[in-house]
Amino acid sequence: MKPLCELVSGQVLPAIRAMVVKDLVRRYELSQVEVAKKLGITQPAVSQYLSALRGKRKLEKKLMKSIGGEIRSLADDVASGKLSQADVVRRYCAICSRMKKKGIFQDFGTS
Repeated sequence: MKPLCELVSGQVLPAIRAMVVKDLVRRYELSQVEVAKKLGITQPAVSQYLSALRGKRKLEKKLMKSIGGEIRSLADDVASGKLSQADVVRRYCAICSRMKKKGIFQDFGTS
């Protein structure tokens, strides 16, 4: 069994970031550079999220069912310019906290 922090940093956070990146590019038609600046990541990282080199598509589909609305809300706030990069990080943490409370991580076999 993996500790929760290992699961989140290695799988969940990349999947959440990939979902946010894709939403910002598709719905808001932001460039990769704009997305990178808003999220505090590099443009190559954005490219990797878009091409599924980072984040796992199967996990994204699973997460979309449980936290899709929160991802969409985060993308809306990022696109509107309401959030600083620090605010984005706090929102990632809040999403993970809600996932833990909902018991979503139990499906991953964490300790």
